[in-house]
Amino acid sequence: MNVHVLPDRRLLDAATALAMVTERARSLRVFESEVDFDAPVWNLTGAKRQKPTAALTTQLFFTRTVVRETRSMAGRTAFEPAFANLIKSAIALREHAAGTGASSYRKLLQAARHLYDTLENRGFDPARINSEDFQEAARALKGTSNSNRCAIGQKLEQLARFISENNLTKATIVFKSPYRPERHSTKTDEKSREKRAAKMPSEELIDAVIAMSDIVRARSDDRDILRSAVVESLMCAPWRINEFLNLLAGCVRRQNTTDRKTGETIEAFGFAFGGSKGADDSIKWVPSKMTDVAERAMSEILRITQPARDVALWMEQHPGHAYLAERFRLADPETLLTMSDAAEAIGLASKEAATYWLDANDVPIESRDRRNWCRLADLEAAVLRLQPKLPANMPQRLSDYLLLVPEHYLHNGFPTLSCIVTFVSDAQIGAFMQTRGKHRSVFERLEILDATGKPYVVTSHAFRHYLNTIVKDGELSDLDTARWSGRKRVEQTAWYDHTNGRQVTKRAQDMAMSDSLRGPLRGLIQKLPPTEREAFIKARMHSAHMTDIGACFQDWSLAPCHKHGSCAGCGDHLVIKGNHVHKARAERLLAEHESMLAQAKAAMDAGDYGASNWVAHNEKMVTGLKKTIAVHTDHEISDGTIVQV
Repeated sequence: MNVHVLPDRRLLDAATALAMVTERARSLRVFESEVDFDAPVWNLTGAKRQKPTAALTTQLFFTRTVVRETRSMAGRTAFEPAFANLIKSAIALREHAAGTGASSYRKLLQAARHLYDTLENRGFDPARINSEDFQEAARALKGTSNSNRCAIGQKLEQLARFISENNLTKATIVFKSPYRPERHSTKTDEKSREKRAAKMPSEELIDAVIAMSDIVRARSDDRDILRSAVVESLMCAPWRINEFLNLLAGCVRRQNTTDRKTGETIEAFGFAFGGSKGADDSIKWVPSKMTDVAERAMSEILRITQPARDVALWMEQHPGHAYLAERFRLADPETLLTMSDAAEAIGLASKEAATYWLDANDVPIESRDRRNWCRLADLEAAVLRLQPKLPANMPQRLSDYLLLVPEHYLHNGFPTLSCIVTFVSDAQIGAFMQTRGKHRSVFERLEILDATGKPYVVTSHAFRHYLNTIVKDGELSDLDTARWSGRKRVEQTAWYDHTNGRQVTKRAQDMAMSDSLRGPLRGLIQKLPPTEREAFIKARMHSAHMTDIGACFQDWSLAPCHKHGSCAGCGDHLVIKGNHVHKARAERLLAEHESMLAQAKAAMDAGDYGASNWVAHNEKMVTGLKKTIAVHTDHEISDGTIVQV
């Protein structure tokens, strides 16, 4: 008796659904002619490069996990076609709905690889994926960093939703990533302080950077001076490193402005830059005290990078020709060059080096009369291929950019090739400030060491944290800080705040000691003997933290605040006169509490139980908020004065 096993209808339905989804994704051609949908590698360089300093190639490999990733298919194993179609369709439909960065798609591919490994015992059939496969893929992330686990876990969730919404599997997928990102904390507990402090460069480290800058200039090595000038610029304004590295050579902006404190007219110095992370293009102004440093740094950067811009400009004026040594420049393309000629043309030291370079860059070499030859046209074509390719949607030319240098200019192990222009990269700035492998940092090379005898270590982003903390010490509003820093969202400012209220505490203590503090506490201090006042003030104003309408000097280390959320009606609350963000918030809260007070009074008149408590609370809040607003509108109180209401 023959037994015929009928196919599983659910599997057939899932396979049919995948075929339909794949056909739709293929027909959309979201990356136009950039990619072949069926290829195991998608090159998205043209479609996804938005910044000149971005990676020269952006490729997606639809392949299994490998021990060491390469830039080619060598050593890789492609996904089975059905599974590859699933992932390709997810990416194509996501791009069609709302395009995102290539890095997001690379994370999705990493998640897909972990999922793919769980299907080995089922022929890698995507229709047989179940919820446990997603759980197993998530468990495989243990041992990696929390940020990596969270990012890939989110992509696993995204894949699970895509599969469920399109009925691509036999079983319904139910999956929620067990990993959740650590929230950027503004808490004042010790652990939170330590976590934020780890991102904050110390005063000692800032001194080390200044010492490094002085020594570098004394030694007159332009390669170090260039990178030192970049670091100095990062200390003059809260840059993201990619924003600074993508500046144009004509980025400097100047305008006359009035100093708020002295009333004098001064010339402001700033940089026009392209925003990042969703922020608009803008001008980043440098604090007046740092103008000299910023101008000196920019002058040196312009001087050192000008030759590379000249090379780029020459090639733009002579399309199809490379900037070779002068006797080969604009020569007959059919000219045959010996290896010694080729070395001279591109600036290499020997014919052996030229032979190696030509071979590595696919320049045809022919042997004749016991000598090797190459065509000038082929050599020029290779040099032109190595020039940076700007995103097609950008109006700027290569010669317009600021941070341009010759190839290998910042690499000690290779000869500098003036005919090839490249951008200074964030990796090169990072290697300048941190020892990486065989590349010693500038602190190690110059023997600028900390108390333990180790070279200092700093990241480019640390200066952004440092400057944001400085402006908080000066009580620049969060809105102005966000605008200066180039942030799209004001609330992100809290992630860079390392002050913990110390500037408010210090100012309140100083004002209390000088009898300048306003409010009930002032009278109590005046009644104390002069010898006891300082100790009392420091004990009473031991700590402070910012609120949305001022500052609070309640010591939370002793007990939780029983008036939490009711700051306007609290005697431990301070108003910082002139802070327009606090004033605006107080005005909004007043309108809300006046409305709630009216509702509470109506409820009390109607005899509702407990309404009188709400009337009393809102009356106190309305009174406190009116006092707060009155402080801000009192022209006899100077801005910056701290008032206890």
